[in-house]
Amino acid sequence: MIKWKRTDDLTSGDILAETIVGGSQNDVIVKNGEIITEDILKRLHMRGIDWVSVFVKNELDADLHKMITEEKLNEFSSDLSEICVSTFREGRIDVEKSEEISNEITTEIIESYGEYVVPSLVKLKQFDDYTFTHQVNVSIIGTILATDYFNQDREKIEKITLGGLLHDMGKLWIPPEILKSREKLKNVEFDIIKKHPGYGHGIALLSGIEDISILNTIRCHHERWDGKGYLDNLSGKNIPFEGRLLMVADVYDALTTVRPYKTAWEPYDATSFIVKQSKKMFDPDMVHLFLTAFGLYPVNTKLILSTGENAVVVGNKRGAISRPVVSIVRDGEEIKIDLSKDRRINIKEVVKFRHTE
Repeated sequence: MIKWKRTDDLTSGDILAETIVGGSQNDVIVKNGEIITEDILKRLHMRGIDWVSVFVKNELDADLHKMITEEKLNEFSSDLSEICVSTFREGRIDVEKSEEISNEITTEIIESYGEYVVPSLVKLKQFDDYTFTHQVNVSIIGTILATDYFNQDREKIEKITLGGLLHDMGKLWIPPEILKSREKLKNVEFDIIKKHPGYGHGIALLSGIEDISILNTIRCHHERWDGKGYLDNLSGKNIPFEGRLLMVADVYDALTTVRPYKTAWEPYDATSFIVKQSKKMFDPDMVHLFLTAFGLYPVNTKLILSTGENAVVVGNKRGAISRPVVSIVRDGEEIKIDLSKDRRINIKEVVKFRHTE
């Protein structure tokens, strides 16, 4: 992107976007691509040049950075995989190692917490990796929501983070032929699946976990607002806060992840489902919390703008629920636009694709 700047407003590091000559072609004052230094500033002032064009980085680029690097995500996923293996073998969770991962995730998110949310989640490489990949993702989503809700109170956030990491540990006790079935489960098989929160709760207790917030996350993340969930058929505010928060995170990641029996939903479709299920499956306050952070149009949602241009969502400004940050290509150049600030442009439609349930 190129823009004009007053010479008085130039700073060291600005890059000139033009060559400026004096009285003859041989009298070159500055060259295109030169980086502004004190000497160049003096030269411009001495020659009476008040305005120059410079290359500028999109101002949003500095704010739109992923909360966790891909390298770290893979590390978390690998470490949790090892914990799952040892839990299955020994019947106990390596709580110390789990807390190390939890502390790292919490630190990464709190330190990158800013005006814009650009979540980064583990990409599923193999179907067999789903359980621990899903647990890392749910932990990350839950941590982002908890960071908003608890105003960066680290002690409270870390309990949500750890609970998210361990919430599906009970699935290690579900027969693999049921857990990895490529066909729709029979009622009796689903009844077995529904026992995993109780199994996980039991494993956590045997492992020495006593914190009620963490235990609530594991046991209650499938309780529905309308009382039609499981394990204890709780409803409304009788469901512990941690369970109500993690259920939103759990469902969002489950819907947007490919499984042997279904394709992944688009982020917008998953978010729309969560909104429609407010006061049914989900606590409406938790739905609002999710939308405040992730927006109605989550990252990677494809859009057509009122300008007719194709766009993809690359971030969301906290609280700007329906006005995301989008990336478009204009005249061969990528441009990022914060729709919460540029009200001249609206979202015309969402580009969807079909998914199978």
